[in-house]
Amino acid sequence: MVIRHGIPLREGLLPGVWVEDPAELRDALAGLGLAESRPVLVLVGGASNLDPSVAETLLRLFESLAPRLDRAGAAVVDGATAFGVMALMGLARHRTGARFPLLGVAAIGTVDVPTLGVGGPKGTATLDPHHSHGILVPGTCWGDESPWISATAAVLAGLRPSLTLVAAGGEVTRLDVAQSLGARRPLLVIAGSGGTADQLARWRRGGEPPPGMSLDTMDLGLVRVLDLDGPDLVGGLVCATLGV
Repeated sequence: MVIRHGIPLREGLLPGVWVEDPAELRDALAGLGLAESRPVLVLVGGASNLDPSVAETLLRLFESLAPRLDRAGAAVVDGATAFGVMALMGLARHRTGARFPLLGVAAIGTVDVPTLGVGGPKGTATLDPHHSHGILVPGTCWGDESPWISATAAVLAGLRPSLTLVAAGGEVTRLDVAQSLGARRPLLVIAGSGGTADQLARWRRGGEPPPGMSLDTMDLGLVRVLDLDGPDLVGGLVCATLGV
């Protein structure tokens, strides 16, 4: 078993662990102080080219969610970087003074972690400074983290409810969606946010599936669509699904 605990992912901040096998996740989470099962929101979607008006609406949504996630002892799991929906959730947590665990999962070869020193794969993406915990996993390509995000959420939730929230996104988001649906995790898609989310919304409403997806591998019964212009409805459904 190879687990490196206590990795300072950003100059002494953001405590992290480095795991190499999904079987290590339970111990890795315990090492981060997250041994107890809790409701989990998985956040996937746009990391770049997010429309400013969409970003503004999503930030308001996340700010309204933050205190309710706190009160319920819930956690959020996402892709860790300082871009798109991940950065917005980090900013919402920071602005509201929320304390819920915001756990980023990143493939080690895609992100810049100066504290790891020389040797091994190294990427260039910046980690979000407002996340509370991080898990580094094997991989050098975007999307390598997708199965790890889903597996981390499953282990952290245990028998508690979990939900994947999809806003905008591209090819990697489609990988994230496939992982969540493969794990039988309900999906809440925000129509009007762009990209993969809009493709999924059209599919759910009777249109063509996004590239690489088909009814042979996906259960549309797990997918719920709400519109971006109804952030209160989105927030209410998230909280109702997670029991918060």
